[in-house]
Amino acid sequence: MDNFADLMQRPLRIPSGENNCGMLTPVPRTPRCEAYRFDCFEVSLKLGTLLQRGQRLRVQALPFKMLVALLDKPGELLTKEELADRLWGQEIFTEIDQSLYVMAGKLRQVLGDDASQPRFIKTDSGKGYRFIASVTPVFAPVSERSAPLSLPAEQTELTVKRTSRHAAFRLLAVVIVVALGTGLAAYKYEHRALMNDQDRVVVAAFTNSTGNADLDGTFSSALQSQLQQSPYINLIPDNRFHALVKSPESASLQDELRACIKLDGQVLLKGRILALAQGYQVTLSAWRCASGRLLTTQKAAASSQATILPALDLAGEGMRRRLGEPEASLRRFNVPTVQAATPSLAALRAFNLGEEKRSTGDLIAAVASYRLAVDLDPQFAIAYGRLGTVYHNTAQFALSAQAFQRAFELRDTRTSDRERLYIITLYYRFATGQIKRTIEDYELWRTLYPRDVAPIHNLAAQYLSIGQPQRALDLARLAIQLEPTDDIHYVLLAEAHLRLGDFANVQKLCEDPAHGNMTLMRFHLACFEAGFGQNDEVAMNRQLQWAHGNPEESEALDDSAWAAMYFGRISDARVLFRKAKDSAVQNKSIELAAGIELDQALLEADVGLLPAARTVAREVLKLPFEGASEQANVARVLARSGDTALALTIAKKAAGMAPLNDLINSTMLAMVRAAVYMQKADPARAVEALEESREFELCSCMQLAPGYYRGLAYLQNNQPELALRQFQQIIDHRFLSPPFSVYLVLSQLELGHAYQLLGDSTSANYAFAKVEMAWKDADRNFPPLQKLRHYREQGIISREHYIASR
Repeated sequence: MDNFADLMQRPLRIPSGENNCGMLTPVPRTPRCEAYRFDCFEVSLKLGTLLQRGQRLRVQALPFKMLVALLDKPGELLTKEELADRLWGQEIFTEIDQSLYVMAGKLRQVLGDDASQPRFIKTDSGKGYRFIASVTPVFAPVSERSAPLSLPAEQTELTVKRTSRHAAFRLLAVVIVVALGTGLAAYKYEHRALMNDQDRVVVAAFTNSTGNADLDGTFSSALQSQLQQSPYINLIPDNRFHALVKSPESASLQDELRACIKLDGQVLLKGRILALAQGYQVTLSAWRCASGRLLTTQKAAASSQATILPALDLAGEGMRRRLGEPEASLRRFNVPTVQAATPSLAALRAFNLGEEKRSTGDLIAAVASYRLAVDLDPQFAIAYGRLGTVYHNTAQFALSAQAFQRAFELRDTRTSDRERLYIITLYYRFATGQIKRTIEDYELWRTLYPRDVAPIHNLAAQYLSIGQPQRALDLARLAIQLEPTDDIHYVLLAEAHLRLGDFANVQKLCEDPAHGNMTLMRFHLACFEAGFGQNDEVAMNRQLQWAHGNPEESEALDDSAWAAMYFGRISDARVLFRKAKDSAVQNKSIELAAGIELDQALLEADVGLLPAARTVAREVLKLPFEGASEQANVARVLARSGDTALALTIAKKAAGMAPLNDLINSTMLAMVRAAVYMQKADPARAVEALEESREFELCSCMQLAPGYYRGLAYLQNNQPELALRQFQQIIDHRFLSPPFSVYLVLSQLELGHAYQLLGDSTSANYAFAKVEMAWKDADRNFPPLQKLRHYREQGIISREHYIASR
């Protein structure tokens, strides 16, 4: 029997000459090609589709056009220039080789072809491409006029043959439908999604099996970046994997699968690059962690080192597709590595080494690697972003801002969508200090990447910092749901509980064996706070003992100094501040040391130790760096200690250094101006200056000091009712600052004084009693203690005067 394709194309035989109605036989027209068939595939030119055994395959527009161009001239070489003209016309395009390579790779992936042993598309190195399989064109049937109702006798036999042929058609159609149904079921099974929405993915080592040591440690970060573009893949951070598998390149598959299970992962991905006779082969494989079953392997060939990264992109795209990512998402979030990161393998290798060092906590070595990466490729945006992050985490804030600034400048040239959001949010957060803009962009990031825990965690941190702990708590819990084995989310959970005043829940976390032994300093600082809030000196000392000898011990000593100052123990506080500063200098954290000195100076200025505060502030001005935040705090110390002219000069300088910073401009510098006005006995102007601080004055870093200043201004302006309300508000919001904030006990003192001025001696004595309890062991020369005694004496005099007047 004739095959189906031949039957469909064969015209009916009509006798030449006239038909039985005397009409002339139509003149045949040139048939039009409407499809191509090869192997088990069909390309429909009319519909613009690629079918495999009747099932439509997804292929992007440009690769489809390239396939049609090759099918138009099967067996013939199409040069790169001819293909470029077919695909882009007269448009100016400079990266033809790479773009054609990528599209050829996409076609091979769809067709199941292999560049090293091609069945369909062959690369003629340096020249172009050719289609080497047998191709059958399918032509549209020639349209003819309608035949008359009565047939001539000569065609009676033909009619009978047609009837038999139609029966054959019907039988053949049944066979085809059955075959297509079976093929469709097999295709759907073969191409089913290998993951569900809840599965979490661990990216293991990328093995270099080429024998070329220059390619060692080069491609892990590129693969991570490719997969991070996907909003559908929930990746476990690579530093978590490196914490469990110390030498990923030499680890066995079983070790990696065990680490995956421990990290609560479901799928393990591994990469490998092999050397071929000509070029390289990139392979990505996925395993089910629990069973160790191989799920899929995706391969892509590279003709040279220059095309390894595009080959990795192709394999990564194929893996994302097999893991269940929709085609629409692949089209939207699929920036090639050379555009999202760097085309330089040397820069990529340096960056990858920086990532490894950062994941193990060796931040100094990480800085060196990231700096090498940007030296090798000055357009490497994400490397600048990482550099900014590490500088910030090591308290080198000026260098951090510079790195984020450079990354931000490159954000539209060398980034994927996710990396662009990473850079933008960190730039607004740490370089310019635009809190509201930061939150807006984290919300956008969270919307685009709902499975990404990073924006959720960072949003929680932002809401916590601006005094919205309940929102922070909800987001911290969500982060733990997405990533239950990462300690950093539990730190945030503890901090949110602190700001809600839930010290008991923090203490539970601190005593839980699963979390109490974590090595993050912030967690132990939270436990120290909870111990202070519960008057548990044993718990506080336990955390100080843990911190002893730690490179970040200065932060614990600084908190301990604040606690000593809260209790009025000036001499103890000064010793602790000095130890904290020395520890920071020993660990080369000069900016952190300056911050500790300023903590001491601010506290001493606000408790009335003015000469000492002024001396410390002037010493900070001599340090070899200039940060806007430090300048603003120096100005505040000088304003409180009476040097108003210099304070205003430095405040102006700080504003010029950080013109967009929300906290510095609306709160810190507002406090400087208010302090200057109070020094000049103009409390009404002080109150006015502090109005702009209201939006951010509950930020935890401000320790409730702006409200305290406002209360002092009200008292100076003879408005005790407003002062009372302000100091009570501070006490009501006491949990939004650390429990050892000196401004809490100072506000309690002034609250008693406000009651006193309003004639409410009972409430005043109750407030003073609380202050006396806190300062029962205070140094005798502690100025607020002397003020308390003065207020008490005023109360006695006022009461005696009241009795005498009666």
